[in-house]
Amino acid sequence: MVLTFSLIYMLGLAALASCVCWLMLRSDHSAAAGYFMGNHLSLALWLISELLTMQAVNEHQLWLSYLIGDVGISFIGSFWLMFSIAYSGREVPRRLSGVLFAASGLFYIAVFTNPRHRLYYTKFGIDGVSYGAFFYAGQVYIYSSMIIGIVIIWLVCFRDKSRSRGQAVLLSLATIIPLTLNVLTLCGIIKTRLALTPLSLTISAMLVLLATYRYDFLNVNAVAFEDAFNTIEEGLIVFNSRGRITYLSRAAKELLGVERTVLFGDIIKLMNGGEAAELQKDGRTISLRRYRCLDDDGSTLADLVICSDATHYYELVQRTEQLAEAERKLAVEKERSRIAQEVHDTAGHTLTMITSLARLAASSAEKLPQSADTAELLEYLHETESLSRSGVTQLRCSINDLRDDSFLRSVTGAVRMLCDSVRDMTAELTVQGTEDERYAPFIRLIYDNVRELITNCLRYSKADRMDIILRFSDESLELYVFDNGTGSGEIKEGNGLRGIRERTESAGGTVTFAADEGFRTIIRLPLNIHKSDEGVT
Repeated sequence: MVLTFSLIYMLGLAALASCVCWLMLRSDHSAAAGYFMGNHLSLALWLISELLTMQAVNEHQLWLSYLIGDVGISFIGSFWLMFSIAYSGREVPRRLSGVLFAASGLFYIAVFTNPRHRLYYTKFGIDGVSYGAFFYAGQVYIYSSMIIGIVIIWLVCFRDKSRSRGQAVLLSLATIIPLTLNVLTLCGIIKTRLALTPLSLTISAMLVLLATYRYDFLNVNAVAFEDAFNTIEEGLIVFNSRGRITYLSRAAKELLGVERTVLFGDIIKLMNGGEAAELQKDGRTISLRRYRCLDDDGSTLADLVICSDATHYYELVQRTEQLAEAERKLAVEKERSRIAQEVHDTAGHTLTMITSLARLAASSAEKLPQSADTAELLEYLHETESLSRSGVTQLRCSINDLRDDSFLRSVTGAVRMLCDSVRDMTAELTVQGTEDERYAPFIRLIYDNVRELITNCLRYSKADRMDIILRFSDESLELYVFDNGTGSGEIKEGNGLRGIRERTESAGGTVTFAADEGFRTIIRLPLNIHKSDEGVT
């Protein structure tokens, strides 16, 4: 019988050693794997103790074998409880691990010092062993730790659908079987001189090996894949055939704000029943895509939903569109500059030559004998010179408009550009008040009116100076234009002045013309009236 039990113990020890070696090769070398291997090494010490106990021939040898076995017995509960906590995905607090190992160390110190106080073994000898208070306190600690650990494992596998319940069953049985036999032996229900608990360790080791092989228990690949999915930017959600989540990556949880309790139908509602969709969440654009995993019969085994943050993509698209628009504007500006240069080189030169020829012809006509025909000729030549000078000024304005319309970004800029374009007289601009965005609707109107007034001055008033005043107030925009021309008693509004009046009144403003001394124009545009018209931009 002793030989049979020795062989069984040796077989169990070999199974435990194989289990530990297997885990060292296949596990992820995490804290959970370390605690689990510590638990099985404790079981191995217990088995070694039983083998030595069977061979002991005196009390000293028996005591040494018990000292070896009690190392495993004292620490097995602590290792198992810490493994269960780590298996649940939580980090074992240092304070808790310190308390657990301190408790195990205290029980082993009680064993080691037992010959002095007899509180762990009240009787110890080759003919039998009886137990004291410290022993039973240690057993309560071990069983409590084992039971709490089993409950943690079962709760994890029940709540976490990605964990296999079959794995939880095998791991729990690997612990429950030796515990049950130990309890039955201590209670006297099973009476035998040989310890049955170590015999069950053989079965436990086999169960752990089965969990390792069948369910990839503590397999490094499973952990590596999960770490990989948790590090990529795209989120992954896996649903089983019942529509429940079996895997939820960290990115998916952050992007969608969902938990494992979300059902497949809820995600489909977000996607409006389609295979792909986009939704706006917290200022971001989330892209969703759905994939089906089918078996050989075409039935759905699982549904995968991949989500990603598409905000950066749309930002790139917008930047690309902005770049294309900028390139288009640049091409337009280049073409406008080319046309402006051609107009300047041809029409500008022609008008300048006409002005010079008209001035020379008028000078020659003044030397002729004075008559009615000579006076009429001089009048025509002066009119030709005036029109050509006016044409040159308008041409400059139009060329500037072609080359660059940045002056139309403010009323002041538009009027200043017109003043700078005048060459045949002095044009001074005075600005009163501060311009802001409220006056933007009147930029084009003021520009067109001032350009028309400058043209009329050059053509008819024979002025050599024009003063322009812009007054910006909280209630209105006012424009005052004065020249030192000859003036006239009566004002006949032609197309130019009529256009000024129509543009101003269509914007809700008023205009006043006077020609007693030079020519004066006063335009007032109220800010509280914003009418949409061609003259207002």
